[in-house]
Formats: sequence, C-alpha cells, structure tokens
Amino acid sequence: MTMQRGSNVKGIGTAAAAGLAVVLLIVGIAAGYFAGAATVAPVTTTQTQTVTSTKTVGAEATITQTVTQTVTQPVTQTVTQTATSTVTRTVTATATAAAGLPDKVRIGVLLPLSGELGAIGQRMLYGAHIAAKIVNDSGGIGGRPVQIVAEDTAAVPDKALDAVKKLIEVQGVQVIVGPATSVEVATIAKYLNDRKVPAISMSATAAALSNLAKQYGDTYFWRVVGSDSIQARAIADIMKQKDFKRIVTFVVSNDYGIGMEQMILAQPGIKERHVLAIRYDPTKGDYRTELEQVKAANPDVIFYALWVESGKIVFRQALDLGLEKIPTMGGEGMADEAFFEDPRAADYMVKTGLFGTRPTYDPNTYSYQIFYKMHQQLYGAEPSLFADYTYDATMVAILAVAHAGVYEGAKIKNALALTGQYYIGATGMKALDPATGDLLSQDYLIWRVELKDGKPVYNFNYGSWSLGAGVVWK
Repeated sequence: MTMQRGSNVKGIGTAAAAGLAVVLLIVGIAAGYFAGAATVAPVTTTQTQTVTSTKTVGAEATITQTVTQTVTQPVTQTVTQTATSTVTRTVTATATAAAGLPDKVRIGVLLPLSGELGAIGQRMLYGAHIAAKIVNDSGGIGGRPVQIVAEDTAAVPDKALDAVKKLIEVQGVQVIVGPATSVEVATIAKYLNDRKVPAISMSATAAALSNLAKQYGDTYFWRVVGSDSIQARAIADIMKQKDFKRIVTFVVSNDYGIGMEQMILAQPGIKERHVLAIRYDPTKGDYRTELEQVKAANPDVIFYALWVESGKIVFRQALDLGLEKIPTMGGEGMADEAFFEDPRAADYMVKTGLFGTRPTYDPNTYSYQIFYKMHQQLYGAEPSLFADYTYDATMVAILAVAHAGVYEGAKIKNALALTGQYYIGATGMKALDPATGDLLSQDYLIWRVELKDGKPVYNFNYGSWSLGAGVVWK
C-alpha cells in the first residue's frame, strides 16, 4: 500500500541536516549510551609525583590514566602504583562501552511473515531493521550493536506462543517488538508476565488489551498505537455524520474483529442502527451464505474488519452477489494494497467507495522523514501499513534497553514509560501509560479507495478525526 505521507513529504536534503542531527541526538541521549565512548569529567589535583594509575569502573569499563605533576623534592621521579587514596587531579580519559550489556543487544520481533497477513508482516519487518541500522550507524548501545531476531507467527495464536518461547528460552531475548495482532497478544500475555519480558506491539489495537494489567496484576504488554476504544469513537462519529440508519458489521471472528464490533456498538446512537452482525471464520474460504444474509438485511452501509487473504475472498464474492451498490467502511487493517492483488476484490472496493480510519500523525516532521528516506534507500519503495509503527516500537525498545543499562526484562520494562515520554518518533509522540501500557492519545485520518489512472489507490487525504475537532472532511 502507499503509506500516508501528505503531499509535501520529500527525502531529507542538505537543509535538513541540522534537524537530522537533533533527532539522532534525541534518539541517542537516553542514558547517553548510543556513542561507544564517554569522556570522564575533568577534576583538579595537587600531588608531588608522577602517577600512572589503573582503576576499574563498573563491571567492564577500565580507565588507565597518567598524571604528571611537579614534586617538592629536589629530583622529579616517576612512581607506578595502584591508587587507593583519595586525590584531586586533572584527568582526561576515555571509558570503554557501558557495562551490563551483552556483546550484541538482541531485539526480538514477532510478526506474521506468512499466512493471512504475511504480505503485510514481511514489509512491517523493514521498520525494525531501519531502527537497528540507524542506532548501529550511531555506535550501537554503549558500543554494542543491535541485532534483530525475527520469528514468524503467521498471525496464529499457538504459533505466536511457540515463537515467543523460542525468542526467550532459546535466543535469550529480553525485549520484544510485536506481536502484530490482538489475538496473539492475548495468547502470550501471561507468558510474558511470568518471564518478565516486555513486548511492544506496533498494531495490536483491541480495547480489551488495556485490561491485562488488572488481569495479571501487572502488564509486560505495551503498544505504540492507539486502542480501538478511540478508533471506535471515530468510526461511530463518521457513521452518524453520514446518517447511516441500517448498519451491518462483517468482522473476522477473533479479538480484533469482535472487539472492534463491540466497541463501535457501545458508542452512543449506534446500537439502535445496527441490523446484522456477521462474524466469519477466516479459514472457511467461502462466505456466500453470510453475504446472502447481508443482502437480505438491506443495509445502507457494511462495516468490514477483515484479514487480507480471507478478505479478498469476501470482496470477490460480494461483487459476484451484486452487493457493490451498498457503501462500505473499514478500520485500519483494510488500508493496505495487498487487497488490490485480487482485481475483482479491488473492483468491489472501488465501486463501493470503501472508506475508513487509520492512526495518523504529521508526516512532515524530521523524525518521519528520517524513517522515510531510509526506507526508500534500503527498499526502494513506499513504507507499507504499520512499517512506521514497527520502526517506532523497535526504537522505543532500544531506548529502554539503553536507559536501563542492563539487558534484563524487568528493568527494561520499568524504563519504557520514561522512554516513551521523551521519544518523538516517525509516528509522533509515544507517551505510554505505565498502568496499562497504552498509548495515551491517537488521531486518525479518513481514507478512501478510488480509481486513479485506471488503477485502485488509497486516498489518505479524504478526511481526519481527532478527539478535539471530531470529523473533518477534506
């Protein structure tokens, strides 16, 4: 898909160099660990000899220093010693990399690299590699390089649990980016708490995940994208503004789809307009029966929350059944060009004017442009759905490790809230609620599928929604 960037976005030029330096500084100052060397602050001495001294700082950093001074004796002498007394002296020394971190700092990544969401997940992974490259090009964390260790979940809960166990028990990973879907998070949440390893999702938006802390007494699940409790409010506002009176919901039967449906119906003025709920099995492969029920309900809008592969089948069969005259809506998961791979599915999306919401941010910031330019350089393509959020989740994980100063899950988790308060990423501010792990605020753009030069495209400038302004059409 074409990532929302706005019409003014360009790669970083010479004029942006200062901004790039500032952003990299923001990235690097968390506990000062990105540069591999640190300067010991100068002090002043008065001593009557030349001293070569060696001392150990922390677990791994060693400082060797030579101090030449004027003695009061008639002859100047050089004495080699291990200093044990307290002296005041002027010294400049360089410390080696920060103690407490392994030779390579592993960041685990859980993504669907195959299956229903494989086409999206493979491109989301680019964001993690971009974050690692930026940090490594700046010296790593205290001189230690960041290593991305990715595991495929196929967006299947059991596989997600196997994958997270492999990352933690075999690879020794102490912080994870992902998983991508809410149903996977719900499956692995207790394991994460038991092992005290934090996971930061880039795209799991189900509102129910905000309750994990209450369920387990604490939560090691965090997310850099807004909860569906906010998105549902945006969708309900749009439905009411469009004056839809007969609403059908057609959602995948898991925590994401059902959660989205329930949150929308919980919004004031929506439940009484709802005439039919379809919850489909993504493994079934034939949805004509469900679509016939939709047709019989005579709705004036169908709200879809689908997964890609099964969603293409739903759209193709809806076109076959003549449902293209009924307007359609969707959430953020529907805004990816992977749906266009099936021409008939794409035709249905265009003919129904499929539109919906997705999380948004200002694409004109230096932070976003750094990510965007690097994506273009490395992959020669526009960023896809949630690649930018994957980048930010990875960067937050890296910064939390740097701030903690040790590669230990519980301490990394405790650093996440502070890290999020000060990190301004490609997708905006990442202030995180330590009580729930949630992103504290989220705005949404309104997109629409249109035909341009004979090809289906996403128009990401169709409108916007925010808590303050509500719905704004462009």
